[in-house]
Amino acid sequence: MSDHNNYNIPFNRLPFIDWLRGFSIFLMIVYHFCYDLDFFGYIDTAFGRGYWIPFRYVIVIGFLSLVGVSLVIVHSEKFAKGVRWNSIKKRSLQLLLASLAVSISSYFIAPNKITVFGILHFILIASWLALPFLSKPKLAFLLGIVVFVIGHSVSSSLFDPIYLHWIGLFENKRPALDFVGIFPWFGIVLLGIPLAYWFLDNSTGRKVAKLELSKTNTLSWLKFSYFNRLLEWMGKHSLVIYLVHQPLMFAVFYLVEIVR
Repeated sequence: MSDHNNYNIPFNRLPFIDWLRGFSIFLMIVYHFCYDLDFFGYIDTAFGRGYWIPFRYVIVIGFLSLVGVSLVIVHSEKFAKGVRWNSIKKRSLQLLLASLAVSISSYFIAPNKITVFGILHFILIASWLALPFLSKPKLAFLLGIVVFVIGHSVSSSLFDPIYLHWIGLFENKRPALDFVGIFPWFGIVLLGIPLAYWFLDNSTGRKVAKLELSKTNTLSWLKFSYFNRLLEWMGKHSLVIYLVHQPLMFAVFYLVEIVR
């Protein structure tokens, strides 16, 4: 019998992982809503400075650690049946098209801040780079720390050219609406790999992951709250929501400006 059957973890969906992803999407919508308020002059929040920096860090860390967790669930030898190549190719095509859409739309929104390597571009590349480490959680943990530390401590003008900018070790950052470099953020994806093993390698963790909770359980609010069900739904449709929410909000603000 395979490990997949032993652990009885469905490789398609785990409700708690969807909830966490949905919560990250919710925070991102809040972040972009405040950005739009600032952009259109409704508030002055010194956006991109102060407390907005750690707020963005929380969102990005949440998303990218879940990339590592999800890759383990879907493609690892222990919790699945190894890499599902058709699945990852299909997902990669979706991410490629979505990344192109983001880059093209950023050109029309802010021609001097084109998104060349944003979070979707990053997830596309990082998903492939992480595959060799899915069955090596200890190595992924150590390398994840190294990548994260290097990304915050090493920089060189050699990485300033646009064709090397995506690596993330530049001295002079080019303006962009969104940027997520391999350093340090691939480290967070790698750290998501041992996190998945730690969480799913015991019966309690698997029950929480699948939200097999009674109403008396202290975490039952995750399953029975309507708002949390909404977050779970958002997590299942995170890519579409990511692509649609900001253009939609931006369009609404723009129409309000015209009416005013």
